[in-house]
Amino acid sequence: MSRVIPVELSVRNVLLFVFGMAAFGTAVAVGARALSQPGADASHADHGEGEHKEHGEGEHKEHGEGEHKEHGEGEHKEHGEGEHKEHGEGEHKEGEGEHKEHGEHKEGGEGEHKEGQIKLSPAALKNANLEIVTAGPSEVSVTISLPGEVSLNQDTLAHVTPRVAGVTREVKKKVGDVVKKGDLLAVLDSRDLAEAQREFLATKERLALSEGTFARAELLIKENVSAQKDFLSAKQAFAEAQIDHRSAAQKLQAVGGATAMGSGYALVAPIAGTIIDKHITVGEVLGDTTRAFTIADLSSIWVNVTVYAKDLPRVAAGQNASVRAEGIAESATGTIAYLGQIVGEQTRSATARIVLTNPGAAWRPGLFATADIAVDKVQAPVVIEDDAVQTVEGKQVIFVQEGESFEARPVTLGRTGYAASTEGKRLLEVLKGVKAGDRYVSKNSFLLKAELGKSEAGHEH
Repeated sequence: MSRVIPVELSVRNVLLFVFGMAAFGTAVAVGARALSQPGADASHADHGEGEHKEHGEGEHKEHGEGEHKEHGEGEHKEHGEGEHKEHGEGEHKEGEGEHKEHGEHKEGGEGEHKEGQIKLSPAALKNANLEIVTAGPSEVSVTISLPGEVSLNQDTLAHVTPRVAGVTREVKKKVGDVVKKGDLLAVLDSRDLAEAQREFLATKERLALSEGTFARAELLIKENVSAQKDFLSAKQAFAEAQIDHRSAAQKLQAVGGATAMGSGYALVAPIAGTIIDKHITVGEVLGDTTRAFTIADLSSIWVNVTVYAKDLPRVAAGQNASVRAEGIAESATGTIAYLGQIVGEQTRSATARIVLTNPGAAWRPGLFATADIAVDKVQAPVVIEDDAVQTVEGKQVIFVQEGESFEARPVTLGRTGYAASTEGKRLLEVLKGVKAGDRYVSKNSFLLKAELGKSEAGHEH
């Protein structure tokens, strides 16, 4: 029995076969053509290797050796030699320039500031207000310096206390006020004062009455109208009234009747001076021993000086002394008024009292002081004033005038003291460095010291 194959299926299979064979034939033809052209592989290989070599080795060589050479040798040469040359020669040149400039500065400034010398312009010299004096011989009162303390003059000090007890009604003055003798300080209400006043007035009236009785009795006795007994009795009563009145007046005076203000007691200043202490307020009850005010006359003060045992043979009452106190520019002069006769067991020293008259308001009690006491007189060949000496680089120098400039000249000093011609100014004996006739700066020499410091700093720079 025969199978029937569909026509559509057979045609499709035939077409697929034909197309498959055609594709195979094309592939074979391409392969044969490739085999017949051997230069293609060489070209491909040449292109691959050449390109690789060109890009690999070429780039490596160009970038590696080129960069290394360019950056290594170039930078080394540029930065190493260039910088060395630039910085070495440049800095050396600059150093030579600065050295040259410094040399020129020194050359130019040498006329203004030689070593140890100062030259000021006329304007600067005028503004400095320097005082120039001549060194020379002088009689110097040699001194010893002893410590002391400023204190109140106890001879011009007053403690104000009421004479009667009472209650404070008014307070008129305060600490720091300057008062005159008799000025009203405060007013007290006092029972004791009122009682004394009452008694005084009573005795006064009794005295007036007894005086009248005695006058009549005396008149009657002259006319022989009255008995002698009555006259004597009136005379006795009058005498007793006088005694009682005088007694009452003295009592009133003793409790302050002369300073009474009505029923009040007036507390007045016994001396002229400054109130330095006060212990009284309104309403306060004061006794007859209460210290209400303290008044001091500060125009005269004491300086209590400690005199050590080794100096006692050289110190005596009547010697002149110059006193210096901390914080006070000007010294004060006075005389030793008293030298203690007893040496302290603990301090092994005695006290000398120097009286200063009108030293100034700056001299306040309680300040520490130094007393330069004149103990001997000598003739010194060359002396200078103490204010002229300055310390420069650890040396004592004075500024001596040399033409138009000032030289800082080191000096060796000897004894210190004072002279009558320059009272209040301390003198120093010069052993070496200055001779008689040299003119030096005695006032404001510190300005020259400052100018010298500036010039030395400029030369070091």
